[in-house]
Amino acid sequence: MSSMRKTTKIIMYIAMLFYVGTAWGGVRAKTIQPDTLGTEGQQQFLYYFYKAEQLIKKGEIGFAWEVLQFCHKLNPNDATVNHYMGRICEASKHAELAFLYYRRAYELEPNTYWYEYSYYLLKSNHKKSITLAFKNLEHVAKNNPKDENLHRFLQDAYIEFKDYKRALMVQDRLDTILGYGAQSAIQRYRLNASLNNTSQALHEVERYLEEDPNNVQFLALRTQLYEITQQPSEKMVIAYKALLQFENNNLYLINNLAWHLCLLKEELEIAEQLSRRTIMEDPTNPVFLDTYAWILYHSGNYGDAFFYIQRALENATSDNKAEVLKHYKAILNKLKP
Repeated sequence: MSSMRKTTKIIMYIAMLFYVGTAWGGVRAKTIQPDTLGTEGQQQFLYYFYKAEQLIKKGEIGFAWEVLQFCHKLNPNDATVNHYMGRICEASKHAELAFLYYRRAYELEPNTYWYEYSYYLLKSNHKKSITLAFKNLEHVAKNNPKDENLHRFLQDAYIEFKDYKRALMVQDRLDTILGYGAQSAIQRYRLNASLNNTSQALHEVERYLEEDPNNVQFLALRTQLYEITQQPSEKMVIAYKALLQFENNNLYLINNLAWHLCLLKEELEIAEQLSRRTIMEDPTNPVFLDTYAWILYHSGNYGDAFFYIQRALENATSDNKAEVLKHYKAILNKLKP
């Protein structure tokens, strides 16, 4: 699961595994059961538990393992001990044994130790295990509605397995935790695009632009989606003008604005000025030449239009030759006596 965010890192190297930080030092034994351990047993357990932590901090993993085994014998139902033992087994490349300890830690404290167990299930490539992982994660997420890391992990897992609809549902929950913003909007755009729901993807982009109308990333996405969905030129002109305020040296944006102004047969003088700039800076670009010729055609300047459409045809590629040839014929007809 290459793209899944690892909110609680599974550390594969011993040197990193036993770094003294929140992953190890932040959790204390919380599942000691006084009804099964007498006073002396509890004291023994705590003594050896903290002894194991000290050994871990010193990097004496072999001794720590022996002490943890003793703790486990005293109280096999301590989630933290099972979790630690799973970590050591994993670092020692005993994945199957690590999984058993992780599973037990999850069974004892699912709200704390959901990550490693779920991760193992998800990477198993077994359908039943993957189904169980999602069932468990949804259960824990329901019990922890404000846990951002848990919900992000769950969303990433859904994305990894291409369940984009459920990933969108998780995004709704994340928005209740974090509020709606650019990160939410771009995620909603991507998920809808993955579902081939272009109209909804566009809606998400336009929705965010209502809150942040000068966001260049979203302005660019809007123009791209407008082109894909073949929006009318009136909307295209508005979109390109808005984007060009921030990308005024982008010749392709300038060309596209000129083209849509030409299609509207409005502001043809401005369209010609914009288009002329593109061919001055890139005089052999067939798309720019075609646009300029077509603007001249609609302005009634058929002689110059024919000159530039000829140059466009000379430089045309297989991708644009058909359209250039169509314009060439239309302009040529206007020159016939």
